[in-house]
Amino acid sequence: MVFGFFEGNIELKPERTNYRFGETISGKLNLKLKKQKDARQLRVRLEAVRIQRTYGKKSSSNKTVLFSTDAIIDGEKTYLPPGQEYDFKIQVPQRNTLPPELEGTLGTAVKTMQLLSGTSVQTKWHLTATLDIPKGVDINKSMEISVQ
Repeated sequence: MVFGFFEGNIELKPERTNYRFGETISGKLNLKLKKQKDARQLRVRLEAVRIQRTYGKKSSSNKTVLFSTDAIIDGEKTYLPPGQEYDFKIQVPQRNTLPPELEGTLGTAVKTMQLLSGTSVQTKWHLTATLDIPKGVDINKSMEISVQ
């Protein structure tokens, strides 16, 4: 196959898509393979990324990883078709372990200045399942979740 496409996929099924700080995300992932794959591991990653975009004559985008943690679901082995379903759990961090967000009157003033200057800042949370294939194309599935 060209660049490993269509050799398999992952269905990522968390119990829900909205979480609070400190909660545990649990769910299932379904690994579907067309042929056997030697892989380092099967993992689920939770990541918070701050995206800052500047608009105008010179538009730009900057991404900063604020938080990242992995849960190893299965280890190094030969994964066989048609695949398998796995349970997973991964912990959302406590709010106080992340870089502080500006709040209150100062936060509102900063956000207003950012909008007026053509800048937007967002924090996005992603849940990603990966079959890590050495010397090959990894099989990934990623989805956005909400953490408040």
